[in-house]
Amino acid sequence: MISKKQKFKTVVFVLIFALAIVGGVFGISYYKGILTFPWELTVNQVEDTKKVEQPEVIEEKVEPVKEEVKEEPKPEVKPEEPEEEIEESEEVEPESTVANTGVQLDYYGALHVEDGNLVDADGEIAQLTGVSSHGLSWYPEYVSAETIKSLRENLGINVIRLAVYTSDYNGYCVGGDEVQSVIKENIDNAVKAATDEDMYVIIDWHILNDNNPNEYKTEAIQFFGEMVRKYKKNENVIYEICNEPNGDTTWDDIKKYAKEVIPVIRNVNQDALILVGTPEWSSDISAAVDDPLEYDNIMYTYHFYAGSHKASARISLVSALEDGLPVFISEYGLTAANGDGEIDKKEASKWQEIIDDYQLSSCIWNLSNKDEGSALINSDCDKKADFEYEDYSEQGQYFFDLLKKHDAKDKSKEDSAKEKDKEDTDEEETEKESNTRETKKK
Repeated sequence: MISKKQKFKTVVFVLIFALAIVGGVFGISYYKGILTFPWELTVNQVEDTKKVEQPEVIEEKVEPVKEEVKEEPKPEVKPEEPEEEIEESEEVEPESTVANTGVQLDYYGALHVEDGNLVDADGEIAQLTGVSSHGLSWYPEYVSAETIKSLRENLGINVIRLAVYTSDYNGYCVGGDEVQSVIKENIDNAVKAATDEDMYVIIDWHILNDNNPNEYKTEAIQFFGEMVRKYKKNENVIYEICNEPNGDTTWDDIKKYAKEVIPVIRNVNQDALILVGTPEWSSDISAAVDDPLEYDNIMYTYHFYAGSHKASARISLVSALEDGLPVFISEYGLTAANGDGEIDKKEASKWQEIIDDYQLSSCIWNLSNKDEGSALINSDCDKKADFEYEDYSEQGQYFFDLLKKHDAKDKSKEDSAKEKDKEDTDEEETEKESNTRETKKK
């Protein structure tokens, strides 16, 4: 039997062993953070609270930083600055690039013929300088109000000629009623625009392939009767009754035609200026010198092309002018007579001398961008107004430079006249002073 002492020892050992196991378990749990003692609970809760609250403080600090960084770069509105610069350059560019001769040729009011010259109401010579359109059926856009205004402001010319083809494609006499209606509308718009700009306008019955003006004489009588009634009060409208009679057409043929057409105009407007074509495409005026028409305010047209018409043609023109024939150069070009090819500057300058010396009125052919040497506008230019210098063809640039040069000459003449007047005034004052001194001596 086990003694009581032995049992006591066994119980004590079991208790110590059990306590050791329990203590080990608690120790390990505490070390790993699984177990928290009651007296540590308050501290841990405070630490946990701090751990939870801290992210909120961080969020509050981070949010303002986001606002400062992301919302400030709004100065990307800088594109507005280039837009303003572009707008300014666009406004200035047209003013600096449109070619302007600085010329503004005179408007003389009502015109008439006197002693072989075109003159104003005071009998002073009136010189018209301008351009001729191409066929109104083909290039009507160049006789618009916009174009005519631009020609007056930038070239400074004072006359435009409206070419109404009679028999060519879509001509007035062969194109039908609709074509006639459109042509007359274009004429009306051009006359109104020219009148508004203080310019003269020539309504040109442009016979060409029909050779003889008598072929469509009935249509011509009807046409000019209508035109003169419509523009009776327009002192700036000039009537050219036959462009270039040619082929076998003689001066007698032209006179016969003129004697039937001119009275139609005169019956409505006794003072209208009328231009009459001459044989050989209006290059033979010798017959008109010997046998002129018996009407007042009549001028005879002469046409030349510098590339084809040389010294002999100029001699013929000068001879007629010296004989007192009133001549209006209603069409000319600097190319060959077919209207194409290079311009002949050498011959052109010789023709211009005659125009200047005799103060002849003239219209250069032609205002269009047709692909030919005599067109004033480059064929690759689509503008209808406000042309730059590069928009003009070689002939167009020559004409532009000619106008600008003449403006410089006119200013030089004005300066010379002013200088002369000043010298005369100085001489008069000197003479007066001298006379005064002589009187005092006496």
